[in-house]
Amino acid sequence: MTIATVILAILAFGFLIIVHEFGHFMAAKAAGVRVLEFWVGMGPAILHHKFGETDFKLCLLPFGGACVMDGEDSEDESPGTLSGAPIGWRALILAAGALMNFLIGFLIVLLLVLPQKEAAIPVIESFADGFPSQGESMLMEGDRIVSIDGFRILLSSDISTGLSRGDDTKYEIVVERDGKKLTLADVPLEPAEYDGTLRYGLNFEVTELGFVDKIQQAVYKSIDFARLVWISLGDLVTGKVGMDQMSGPVGVTDVLAQTAQSSMQSFFLLVAFISINLGVMNLLPIPALDGGRLLFVLIELIARRPVPRKYEGYIHLGGFAVLMLFMLYVTCQDILRMVG
Repeated sequence: MTIATVILAILAFGFLIIVHEFGHFMAAKAAGVRVLEFWVGMGPAILHHKFGETDFKLCLLPFGGACVMDGEDSEDESPGTLSGAPIGWRALILAAGALMNFLIGFLIVLLLVLPQKEAAIPVIESFADGFPSQGESMLMEGDRIVSIDGFRILLSSDISTGLSRGDDTKYEIVVERDGKKLTLADVPLEPAEYDGTLRYGLNFEVTELGFVDKIQQAVYKSIDFARLVWISLGDLVTGKVGMDQMSGPVGVTDVLAQTAQSSMQSFFLLVAFISINLGVMNLLPIPALDGGRLLFVLIELIARRPVPRKYEGYIHLGGFAVLMLFMLYVTCQDILRMVG
């Protein structure tokens, strides 16, 4: 790592958080909700300037940001406050940060895909010599792989992910053959050495990409990133991965800096993944996160009356405290990994 790549990583991570907060800011402005403060960074303010009703602050710590709106966790429902905004606008304001992260992630992926002239698709072109699982009841040339053990295949790169999710070496594979979908049961697939390389032995068709195809590739890649976050969360809940394998801002910045050192394309692809990751994580129904606040909006919509703002505020405050303790834990883990 160099100082330049570390600075680039910090700026990239900070940019994604600012984009998130800017999503809230733009939605609040559109709804007529007053934004009192907009922070770039966290901690003590280094610089600040007031534009209209909003005090913009540049803070000491490069991680974080905030969009402080009038009437957050307040009983004040007067015009111009978040609590006083119509329920639909409140939901949009709360979701806008995550939506901006999804949009930025997709746009980065699209910019990386646009120069590509061709790409592999999940259609079997041929098999490696000695590949055993071929035939009418198994895989055949020309098969488009649709799913593996229920895992939807969008890109050819999804196939290794789908296979790695299985607990066995036999899979239920859905293919599209001659315009019909077929379910192939107990297809044995495991890595073997073909032509001196350890792989599954499947060769996929390569197709030229038109503009619409490139957009589709970017959409599919973005969906894959979101799915990977859900898979990781599922592994965390089921105990397949431990808390010590999670990373916070320090660990993420370290990985970004190392990736920038090796390949700028991989760096920007990782930035896109982190952006979509931030979007997914913020929509989780956890107090203090946007998803937790959206949950209270949903409760209000169903019950036809809001949970008292005072109690909602207490819940979010408790969630924020737990979140800060969790961030402290993962940051300590990040530092220990770096110095270990």
